[in-house]
Amino acid sequence: MRLPPADLSYVLDRFTELFEQIDSVSEEDDVHLDESVQLSDAMPRLIDLLVRLGDQQSAIDRHPGELTTYGDYGLHMLERLADAAQRAQRDDLCQEVELLCLSFALWIVRNGGELRQLRAVANALARLTDLAPHSPVTTELYGCCCELIEAASPTFENQGVAQPAEPWRQLLLHRATLATWSRNPELIEPVGPNPGVAEAIVEHLPAEAGHFFADGMEQIAVTDYPDGVSDLIRRYFLAHGKPRHLH
Repeated sequence: MRLPPADLSYVLDRFTELFEQIDSVSEEDDVHLDESVQLSDAMPRLIDLLVRLGDQQSAIDRHPGELTTYGDYGLHMLERLADAAQRAQRDDLCQEVELLCLSFALWIVRNGGELRQLRAVANALARLTDLAPHSPVTTELYGCCCELIEAASPTFENQGVAQPAEPWRQLLLHRATLATWSRNPELIEPVGPNPGVAEAIVEHLPAEAGHFFADGMEQIAVTDYPDGVSDLIRRYFLAHGKPRHLH
């Protein structure tokens, strides 16, 4: 498994391919792609603008909100394309567009933008996480998840622990899962003042922490994890876990 590149040329080429496929399928099934002409014209114009903006880092530094606004617009267009694929009952194409959202979002955050839309990005991370156990890209995918969480709008985190925003919740859980699968205890609980991914679950998702660490105990019972990882999961389970019958 390889992660899609965070590259605007790739985003534009792949967008063009996917748009043509989805537009064709929509016409065959009489499912109209709303404002298809505007969408097909607007995305290339936006990519061209971002390429020129990316060549002028000083402009991004002077107007950081501008990149965030453009990123918001681009993700909105990509989500519209994913929704069109869903209406045409082409889940395979919808998933491909969501992966493209991940590429686009990573370019935005790596150039200093903030993320205000996380739904499609979180969906893409969910699929990649499902494919990632013990994969060579697990640590790389964990790093991408960290970047997205750090660049997410504070409004996601500030909605309250009682009902955290769903995409934000998904990203926190994916990051913690990937950290565990990496078999690297420093990703779960880093040395230093910054809280690790396990502490983030306890702080932001207290209602789910027990189940998460119980699942972790089941994993270490059937999989050969390093002692450092097993000890951490066991410690958090004893502090926050809910009893289960572990096999």
